Amino acid sequence: MTALPLAVGALLVAGCETAPPPPDTLAFAQAACGGCHAVEAYDLSPEPAAPAFAEIANREGLTEATLATWLRDAHNYPEAMDFTLEGHHIEALVAHILALRRADYRPPIS
Repeated sequence: MTALPLAVGALLVAGCETAPPPPDTLAFAQAACGGCHAVEAYDLSPEPAAPAFAEIANREGLTEATLATWLRDAHNYPEAMDFTLEGHHIEALVAHILALRRADYRPPIS
């Protein structure tokens, strides 16, 4: 009987941690976006003008819908981001970016 409360407690603690994205999502994010953006938590973007995904995730007012719309509407992209994303890639990137939200997030000092 004592194993059940321990298992439930472990699940609750695990639920508080940010789950890493599926390997294919992270690989896609690195390949498509990693040349300019930091795609993992606590990394700095290779291109200083490109915000890190964690910075994007923690912007006030950002929602799943607003991020998906921005990624879907290629005319919003800066000229340097001249590419189009497929629907499944948009969904994967939105999930990955939003998984980087943290209550204690502080933007990096540059």
